Amino acid sequence: MHTLSSDRSSAMRRHSAAPISPGMRLVFLILAMVGTVGLMLFAAIYPPGKIAAVTWIAVFAGVLCTHRMAWLVLLPGLMPVVDLVLWTGGFYLAESDALVLSVLVTCGLRGALMHGVDSDEPSGWHFGILSWSLLILMLASYLLSTHWGAASGFFSQPELRVSYFSALNGVRLTKGMLWAVLLLPLVADSFRRRPTQAGQALVWGILLGLVLVTLATVWERYLFTGLSNFASDYRTTALFWEMNVGGATLDGWLALSAPFALRAVLQPASPQVTSKLLAVLALVGYACFTTFSRGLYAGLALGCAVTVVLWARNELRHGRIQFSLSSVLTWGCYVILLGAVLILVFRTGGYRGLIAMLGLAVAVFAVAPQAVRQPGRVWMGAAVLVLMAFVGSALAMYLLPKGVYLVYVASAAVVGALLICKKEGDDNPLRTTLLLAAFGWLAGNAVLVTTWWSEGSGLEAGTLAVLILFAPFVKVIASPRTVWRLTVSSGIGVTLVLGVLTMGVVASGTYYAGKRFETVGKDTEDRFQHWVAAASLPNRAKESWFGIGVGQFAERYFWQTPERMLPGIHQFASDESMNRFLRLIGPQHQLGFGELYRVSQRVSPTLTPPLLVSFDARVSGERKAVQLHLEACRKHLLYAQGCTIKGLRVPSSEWQHFETVLDKGDLGLAGRPPRPTVFSLAAASNGGTVDIARVSLVDARGIELLDNGSFSAGGDFWFFSSDMFHLPWHAENLWLHYWVEQGWFGVVAFTLFGLVALWRVSVGRAAHHPLAPALAGALLAFFSVGAFSSLIDAPRLTTFAFMLMLLALGLQTSSNAKTPGKETHRHGKANFQDMGYRHAAALILVTLGSPQYPWIKCHV
Repeated sequence: MHTLSSDRSSAMRRHSAAPISPGMRLVFLILAMVGTVGLMLFAAIYPPGKIAAVTWIAVFAGVLCTHRMAWLVLLPGLMPVVDLVLWTGGFYLAESDALVLSVLVTCGLRGALMHGVDSDEPSGWHFGILSWSLLILMLASYLLSTHWGAASGFFSQPELRVSYFSALNGVRLTKGMLWAVLLLPLVADSFRRRPTQAGQALVWGILLGLVLVTLATVWERYLFTGLSNFASDYRTTALFWEMNVGGATLDGWLALSAPFALRAVLQPASPQVTSKLLAVLALVGYACFTTFSRGLYAGLALGCAVTVVLWARNELRHGRIQFSLSSVLTWGCYVILLGAVLILVFRTGGYRGLIAMLGLAVAVFAVAPQAVRQPGRVWMGAAVLVLMAFVGSALAMYLLPKGVYLVYVASAAVVGALLICKKEGDDNPLRTTLLLAAFGWLAGNAVLVTTWWSEGSGLEAGTLAVLILFAPFVKVIASPRTVWRLTVSSGIGVTLVLGVLTMGVVASGTYYAGKRFETVGKDTEDRFQHWVAAASLPNRAKESWFGIGVGQFAERYFWQTPERMLPGIHQFASDESMNRFLRLIGPQHQLGFGELYRVSQRVSPTLTPPLLVSFDARVSGERKAVQLHLEACRKHLLYAQGCTIKGLRVPSSEWQHFETVLDKGDLGLAGRPPRPTVFSLAAASNGGTVDIARVSLVDARGIELLDNGSFSAGGDFWFFSSDMFHLPWHAENLWLHYWVEQGWFGVVAFTLFGLVALWRVSVGRAAHHPLAPALAGALLAFFSVGAFSSLIDAPRLTTFAFMLMLLALGLQTSSNAKTPGKETHRHGKANFQDMGYRHAAALILVTLGSPQYPWIKCHV
């Protein structure tokens, strides 16, 4: 009885609510206030109107209020897909920003009103002095290098919110870092109180975002290229509007997310869950491949390898897996040899030959354990049946339409059926004979598929591939002790290896992917020249230390590079009669269709040509005439698949009215589902400036297709893109971009910040945390992609990246965790439960530029 009472009292102590400190309530209250003010700003400038903005906020808040951990699912799950900037044009405060602000409001209010902290787990969070120092250093770099003076014109000068050539652009980009800082107390609170639940919620949120991103890539390719067309030079962008001037936002998001999908597949689960996760991983592989990004390929190879190695290390540490180094090396060499042979098969037998061999590889894995220690009569019977079946395959190949594919499918179905129908302990010789015969028949059909598709030239490659695939089968028959067990884990391993091989083979054998790899040398040389030009942009001592300013790369690149490579600019202004107009300044480099700087608006894809375009225009500047480019295209973001185009000459500096007709051209039908359709304006004269007002686009049904054609609402519903000319917008290297915009201070801060985060989850104090392998792989992949891309010029990607880095800096394994409620002042360590709230409150107030911290204003 005494023991029972003791256990009951211990359980009551574990579940009792520790009081929330006044400091933590202050932190949560500040977050709620910041979120409220931000949402008011969002509603005030949201192009579709206040009702639409309030609807977004209500939906976000309603979902977030369902559970205390809902924000960890919703934030990474919706951030990559929720923005409608391509439709609304409002990119300074977009839907993803409203999502972050809604998280701050709902979670801040919940934390401020909470009675206590209940937890039956050790704390999974510890943000020490080093982590605080690195965060303050990183935040200080952003605050000191951002031109905050332009923020005062956010409402009074709406023209500041229409392009990247704006002093306000730095505030827009710094916003990504600030969101991560403001979310930090929520991350810390979740992982301190419910570390297991918080970790699971975050992983499912990342997987949700990954699924939605990959589905967006599938949707895009289905509409514009077809799912299996990899020869077109179309590189997917998903719903990342930030790629309107190039960049690698999609690459960065995939790099940060894919290792979590891989880690989820490696985690023991039911066959149903595992099969769904493998399907997700297959979608991820498709999305990654269709970016045709060599940096992403290399980054994910490194990141996923690190994820697997760290996962295996942790599993070995707990005795959950066993393997020898010799077996790893042997199988590694075999996989490399198999990959080389499959490349030959793909180049001769195409996708059909490759798929046939992959199916045979799966059959080898499944059938080999069934073939161990079978008597000679079973093998003889199987051999006779194989010869008879193979003769039938040869006849079907020549006598039936697509007969070779039909017999391959039939043989695969027989193998699968015999494997599925086998019961535990069933050693029926007849069933085994039929299985081995069907397996041999499948192997012969795989060679026939490769040979048929290649019109005979693939016979040698197909035969060689079958011999290589049979090597493990022969090894098992000769040495039964080496046979593997058919388990979910072994099946996952085989599936992952074959998936990686498939991606490598297709990447090396597809026309456009192969073309990308062939130009590595030239592209590297061009990239190096661009790096040299970018590195010359800071030209004063102060700029070398603190940079030219966040978000100022493109403008400085234009003014300082010898070629004056202006990619194009658009502005909104008013004439003498206070009528609003659009000013287009054409690029100052050699122009082609893809190099034009376009100002565009999404229109109804079901429009009916011909289209009547009317507008007023005049030449501005020294030129006597400017060529104006008009187009309506089936287009998502950067690549047009069908257009109707018209060029007009604007001859005078006086306002003139123009009307022209865009006929059907190559526009084609919208299709089902309808392809997005875009109307665009561009100045097609090098450096020419043209003013445009009162634009109208009416289709054959008499329907006006444009919103805000008078530009009275500034840039609402209009967006811009530079489809092919991307270098002037980015440094194309993460550290170089930090150096140009934030100087040595920023480079050192970011390098230390990233390296310490990576160190903690790879070999440091958090290395054995369940999230550590995926976090380490994600950060390494992100940094690898950053070697050839800027990445930080997309605020929501910056938020996601810094959120994961902050998580890596604060994670704590249960063995090192502090007991909730334990005092830590005497140890000199800070966390969010006690003295850490002071750091959090001070950091948030500094972030907001509070009058209590006047030194910030002084330095800025």
